[in-house]
Amino acid sequence: MSRVFRLAVIGVGRIGVFHAQHAQELARERGDCSLVAVVDPYADLAKQVAARLQPTQEARIHAFRSVPDLLAADLADGAMIASRTESHRADAQALIDAGLRVVMEKPLTHSLETARRFCAHLDADPRRRQALMQAFMRRFDAPLLAARAALARGLIGVPFKVVSVLEDPIPPPRGYTRPGLRSDMAVHNIDEVMWLVGQRPDRVDGTGARLYNCRISPVPEDFDDAFLQMWFPGDLTAQVQVSRNHVAGYRNETWIFGEEGSVHVGHFQGDPLQVEFAVYGRRTVLEQRTFALRDYGPGVPVFVERFGPAYKAELAWYVDQCLARAPFGVDHADGLRALEVVAAGARSLRTRAEGVPVEYAAG
Repeated sequence: MSRVFRLAVIGVGRIGVFHAQHAQELARERGDCSLVAVVDPYADLAKQVAARLQPTQEARIHAFRSVPDLLAADLADGAMIASRTESHRADAQALIDAGLRVVMEKPLTHSLETARRFCAHLDADPRRRQALMQAFMRRFDAPLLAARAALARGLIGVPFKVVSVLEDPIPPPRGYTRPGLRSDMAVHNIDEVMWLVGQRPDRVDGTGARLYNCRISPVPEDFDDAFLQMWFPGDLTAQVQVSRNHVAGYRNETWIFGEEGSVHVGHFQGDPLQVEFAVYGRRTVLEQRTFALRDYGPGVPVFVERFGPAYKAELAWYVDQCLARAPFGVDHADGLRALEVVAAGARSLRTRAEGVPVEYAAG
């Protein structure tokens, strides 16, 4: 590996272009990494993005139509993968088999069966086993890290319920392909819950509905509202609610209820550049603060407005661990577990059964 970690971004659509921007910022701030390439198979998008970003750095940004073209140029030490979900496995496997370590957007792959085969391929070799970081950016979000720290300090006692809500105000853009509301949106909430409580659920109830957004959206999806009830060993449950029907604005909230109080992380309306955080005891407010978000300017997707700093912190962590040749701490196994919970919810919805067991792969 070169002294400066050379980074490529695969897929430079809605989220990928922000990953590329964050890579440039980290390069200027740290000096130990550099954006060297962008890759996208769609028309001349890679060339357009490279041309738009080039004035902000001296080193050339190369544009490629495919991962094999990038590999043939031998320019990169690692890559952020933000390509279409159905391309995740092919892109990641080609890069990893060539010796690179990658960080990849969720979901892990477009189906549970494909994800399990991919994980088996990674786990079959010690080097490949450490080669993929699953991009669950909520683990790098300052307000949610504060919530996790409050739990670790025992401020609300033993938790017994977590509620995680993600509701969008508008449909996804035309031409955007998705694997389904639960696989695309709920995996973030599912991983968030498991990360917060340090456990995995053993049973799931799932429901879904087509209410409003499905009638106006240019993108066909299975549902526009979905709900998961997750049951953990012992007296702990979690509820995940995802929707495209929150026309009043982007809502992203987490509640954690414990025997001695509750923790709330909330983002909705008011000032879109602030996140409220509070820890409530039985009769008092134990901790309360406001986290300021970064202003990316007008026209930014709502999820970047809320989680932009977390996306950048996530990418910084990936570079750190690559330079140190250290484990990522969040990997393909975490991505697979989230999809396994999604699959249990789908079985519950399809069969109208309650308490469907989650079928985890061995390990």
